Amino acid sequence: MTRDPTATFSRRVLRLAGSALLVAGVGALGVLGWQWRAGAVVERVAITGTQHAPPDTLRRLAQVDSGAAMGAVTPAFVADRVARHPWVASATVTPHWMYGTLTVAVTERTPAALAVDAQGRPAYYLDRAGYAMPAADSAGYDVPLVRGLEAEAPWGQPDTTAAPAPLRRVLAALPGAEVAGLVSEIEVGPEGQLRLVTTPLDGHGTVSVRLGAGDLPRKLRTLRAVARQVLAPQPQASIHEIDLRFDGQVVTRTQPLDE
Repeated sequence: MTRDPTATFSRRVLRLAGSALLVAGVGALGVLGWQWRAGAVVERVAITGTQHAPPDTLRRLAQVDSGAAMGAVTPAFVADRVARHPWVASATVTPHWMYGTLTVAVTERTPAALAVDAQGRPAYYLDRAGYAMPAADSAGYDVPLVRGLEAEAPWGQPDTTAAPAPLRRVLAALPGAEVAGLVSEIEVGPEGQLRLVTTPLDGHGTVSVRLGAGDLPRKLRTLRAVARQVLAPQPQASIHEIDLRFDGQVVTRTQPLDE
């Protein structure tokens, strides 16, 4: 069978023309899309995930004005500015070009302790890493009280912890040692020396626990064992103080030892 050269040539021309039109169409759409994105502006900054950090405050920290070019916004920079709020642990910023919305998803810090001043009034919360957050009036947390810290937290320095290293280690270790519900107060003394006060125990009331420094997670686990194996079975013993300052030793006293 003989092919018609003219028909074959026409089909090739049509295919080439179709390809050229397709490429031109894609290119035109690309140019239009680029022009649309270049003209996209921020119409709204949406804040999600907040409980204590006021959304309007976070919008001011974001420093993104309504009408700003969406393409000029650097999400990492905005997230860093928002994370300067003391309640914000981290932030993720996502631009939604189609809707003109910049979404800031916030993860807030979780209180692990409440620092109080010399008169016992709430000063600020601490998370497990030792960062301070303003005491919130809208919600209370069942966390240990911390005494002996400065009453003023370093709000102006968001990357600075308000808790000394021994206290941070204790706060971080409380959940793993399973003593979070056993500790009522933490007193920070000179050179980071720590003293705990337990929640009321049957037959003993509250018990003072001298931790000292050293391996604090291990000492907390020892405290849990003493509470279960010594205090609970012997309510008549009236133990008032447990001394864990010395490695490998547990000293109990019926009266607290004078400083």
